[in-house]
Amino acid sequence: MSRKSSLTQQEYLELIAVIQKHDELYYKKHTPEVSDYEYDQILKELEQIEKEHPEWVTSDSPSQRVGEMLTTGFQQVEHKVPMLSLANTYSQQEIEEFMQRVHKGLEGKKAHFCAELKMDGIAITAFFEKGVFVRGITRGDGKKGDDITQNMKTIRSLPLKLSGENIPDLLEVRGEVFMTKDVFTDLNQKKEELGEAPWANPRNAAAGSLKLLDPKETKERRLSIVFYAIAQNSSSAIKTQEESIIQIHKLGLPAFEEGFYKLCTHVEEVMAFADSIEKKRPALPYEIDGIVIKVNEMQWQDILGFTGKSPRWAVAYKFSPEQALTQILDITVQVGRTGVLTPVAELKPASLAGSVIARATLHNQEEVSRKDIRIGDFVVIEKGGDVIPKVVEVDLKKRPHDTRPWHMPHHCPSCGSIVVHAKGEVAVRCVNPECPEQILRKIIFFASKDAMDIGNLGEKVVQQLFSKGLIRYSSDLYTLTAEDLTGLEGFKEKSVRNLLQSIEKSKNCSLARFILSLGIKFVGEGTAEALAQSALSIEKLSGMTQEELKDVEGVGEKVAEAVFEFFASSHNQKEIESLLKRGVSPTVVTISADPSHPFYGKTFVLTGTLTNYTRSAASELIKERGGKIGSTVSAKVDYLLFGDDPGSKWEKAKKLKVSLLSEEEFQKML
Repeated sequence: MSRKSSLTQQEYLELIAVIQKHDELYYKKHTPEVSDYEYDQILKELEQIEKEHPEWVTSDSPSQRVGEMLTTGFQQVEHKVPMLSLANTYSQQEIEEFMQRVHKGLEGKKAHFCAELKMDGIAITAFFEKGVFVRGITRGDGKKGDDITQNMKTIRSLPLKLSGENIPDLLEVRGEVFMTKDVFTDLNQKKEELGEAPWANPRNAAAGSLKLLDPKETKERRLSIVFYAIAQNSSSAIKTQEESIIQIHKLGLPAFEEGFYKLCTHVEEVMAFADSIEKKRPALPYEIDGIVIKVNEMQWQDILGFTGKSPRWAVAYKFSPEQALTQILDITVQVGRTGVLTPVAELKPASLAGSVIARATLHNQEEVSRKDIRIGDFVVIEKGGDVIPKVVEVDLKKRPHDTRPWHMPHHCPSCGSIVVHAKGEVAVRCVNPECPEQILRKIIFFASKDAMDIGNLGEKVVQQLFSKGLIRYSSDLYTLTAEDLTGLEGFKEKSVRNLLQSIEKSKNCSLARFILSLGIKFVGEGTAEALAQSALSIEKLSGMTQEELKDVEGVGEKVAEAVFEFFASSHNQKEIESLLKRGVSPTVVTISADPSHPFYGKTFVLTGTLTNYTRSAASELIKERGGKIGSTVSAKVDYLLFGDDPGSKWEKAKKLKVSLLSEEEFQKML
C-alpha cells in the first residue's frame, strides 16, 4: 500500500469510524449502504494499515471483533463455543491461498474440504436437551448473543422435538434464519398497501423480524431455518463436517440437501461447485450470497483453531454483487424536506437481485459529473449492500452520439424558485418555504417513527392526504376527522379509528422529539435533546440568541445559526403556534435531584451499545439525578458512558482526558 508515508493516525481513526458506521447500519439497523464487497475492501485497507502501524491498533478496531451487535430488550447469553464470523474471499487465487495456509498449519497433511451454501440470513445457535428445543441465541458479538428462544419457536420449519434414533442428551446446532423470496414479496406488498416503507431485502426483513420483542409479530413474518453444523453433541463425536450435515438430517432438522454441499480436494472442484450454485442462484426460493469452504475433518479444525475473530479452517467465497445493464431514460430531480435537490436516474426497468429496478439515486451533481452520467446512456447498475440501486459505471461503447452532459436545473422542479448552491456545501437547495414538495417531505418526516411517531401514517397515506388538499402543513394533521379519512383509498372503519388514535396520542410528546420533528437543518436526535434540556420549553428556545444557542453543550456555530434562522422565520413560528393551539403539548422531565449526587450538574455523552439499558433509559436516569446529556465529546464533557463498540467518541474522550465510565461503574454511581 502506498499510503504508509502520508497516512496519519487521525485518518486511521476516521477509517475505523467509517467501518463502525457501516457495521451499525448492517447489523443493528439492517439498512446497509454498501455492498459486502465494498465493505470488505475498506476492512482490508484497515488491516493493511494495522500491519504497518501495529502501535495504532485499538481494542475497538473492527479487525478485533465480530461484526454483529447485541440488541437492547433481550437477555444476553454467553456462548460456550464461540460463534465467530468468516473471512471473505472473492477469487480463485484467494481460495488457493486459504488452502495453502490450511496445509501449512497441518504440517503438510492433505485436508479435504466441504463446500456448502452460504445463506444470506441471520446466524443462530439452537440447544436441544433430551431432544426438546430449549434455547435459541443469535451470534451477537461472537462471545455472547441475544436469547431469542420465544421468537424461534414461531418458526414452523423448526421441530421443537427431535426425531430419529440415538437422540443426544445435549445437542447444540448452528444454523441460519431466513425469509423466503415469496414470503418477502407477499409481506412487502402488504406493507405498501398500508402505506408503510417496504423492506429492502429478505435478509433485512428476517433480521428485523427475529429481533421483535413480541413473538406474535415474529410469527406473522413466516421465517424459515436451516442448520449446517453441530457445535456440541453429548452422545457421539462427529468426525467430519459432511457427517454433521447427515446427522442433522437424521435428527429431523432442516439441513442442506444433496447437491447443495460437496466434498472437494482441489481448488478446481471448489470453483466448479461455486459456478454450479451461482447458476442455480436466481431460481432458489431463498437468498444466498456465496459458498462456505470448511476443512472437513473435525480433528484438523481443532488443530487449526481461530484468529481473534474468524476460524482458520473455514472461509466464505462471496459471489460478485449482481449487476445489470440498462438505459437511463431520463434524469429527474427530487426535492427533500430541507430543500436539497437530488438527481434520480429513471431507468428502463431491469431485473436485478430478485426485483425489478426502474430508478436509482445519483446523489448529487458532483457524482453525476464524476461518472459523466447522461440521459440516454447505457449503464451498469447494482444494489449497494444488495439493497440500494446505484449506477456503477457508464458503458461508453454504447453511448448514443447525441447525448449531452447533465446539469442540475437552476429552478426548483416543484415550485419554480431559483435554487441556491451554498458555499462549502455539495448540495443544491430550494430555499422557498412554500415549496410543495418540501412541505410534503416535512410532513412525512414529522409523522415518522424517529419524530412524532404517528402510527398508521406512512408515506403513501401522507401523500394521499396532501394531494386531496386535506392537509397543507403538519399542524393540519390535528384537524383531521373520521369523515376526512373515510374517503381515502384503503381506509375502513378500523383503520380510520387507529389513525385518529395515533394522532391524538402523539400530542403528548417530549420536547426533544417535538424539536426533532420540526426538521431544523443539522439538528439530529442528540442535538434536539440538548436543546430541550437547555431551553425547557419551545417558547424559550424560539427566543434564544445565536450566542445563547452556542453555549448549549454540543451545539456549534453552524447548528446555532441554523436553529436561530429557523425560529426567525415567521412561517415557522406560525406553524409552531398552530401545532400548540391544536393540542400538541411538548414537555420536559422536571429534575428535582439531590445536589450531592455525583451526577448533579455533570454532562454525559453516551456511546456504544449498553447491555442493561436503552440509551434513552440511561439518559433519563442521568437527568433524574441532575445530570445533562450532550451529543458530542468536548473538553466540557464530564463523563463518557460507553458500551460495546464505543467508536470514535471513546478515542476522542481519551485524548481530551474525559472520564470514561463503563456500564458497571455507571451502575455503582447510580
